[in-house]
Amino acid sequence: MHTVEELIDRVRQRGGKVTPQRVLIYQALLGDVTHPTAEQLHQRLCGLLPHLSLTTVYAVLNDLVDAGELRRFETGDGQIHYDPDTEPHAELVCLRCKRIQDAPPPLGRSPLPEVVGGFRVLMRTELLHGMCPECQKELAAAAHAEHDAG
Repeated sequence: MHTVEELIDRVRQRGGKVTPQRVLIYQALLGDVTHPTAEQLHQRLCGLLPHLSLTTVYAVLNDLVDAGELRRFETGDGQIHYDPDTEPHAELVCLRCKRIQDAPPPLGRSPLPEVVGGFRVLMRTELLHGMCPECQKELAAAAHAEHDAG
């Protein structure tokens, strides 16, 4: 994702409005690796801008996706997540705690083919579902405790 100033310039070049709400959302997304939902982002920002509506958050996020400044994806949890890293990459999704993190390169970073089966490829979303290190440790500790008690 670009700097806030670059995003503001890009929005203005496209004829979009630059409002305090938009700038706050841009700032919140810079360097965010949590893959927030619109609701999570709204909750995070309401303390800074109490009159910020969820509708505004969705509108700004959708504008950024349409402009190619933000990626939108689903993980199977029924929610839409957003990622300011628009470079091709895979996401790791923990099936237990639902944490999402970017997979380390080279996963998902291979160049996209321009056409597959006659279909023009614009972007790729790759999700790898499994168990994060923290959940693995918790499950192992619980199994060990159960074994010791038995």
